[in-house]
Amino acid sequence: MDEWEFMEARLLRASRSGRVCITCQHFTYGTDAHCRTLLGCKLQSKQLAQGEHLTKKCQHWLIRRERQLGWCPEAA
Repeated sequence: MDEWEFMEARLLRASRSGRVCITCQHFTYGTDAHCRTLLGCKLQSKQLAQGEHLTKKCQHWLIRRERQLGWCPEAA
């Protein structure tokens, strides 16, 4: 994820609902070599600027499977 480019501002739009990047199925996060948090979109293979994951979304927003199905497959 460290080598991903940042997402262009024109691809994101402000959202006043719970439909923001952090609640999207495609949202991911990790750390770089200096232990800084990196935020990103798996679908577009792009990084998100700090804070944008809380207030913005793109046209590909998709409900997280845990919320949709009511369970977490990783814990099963």
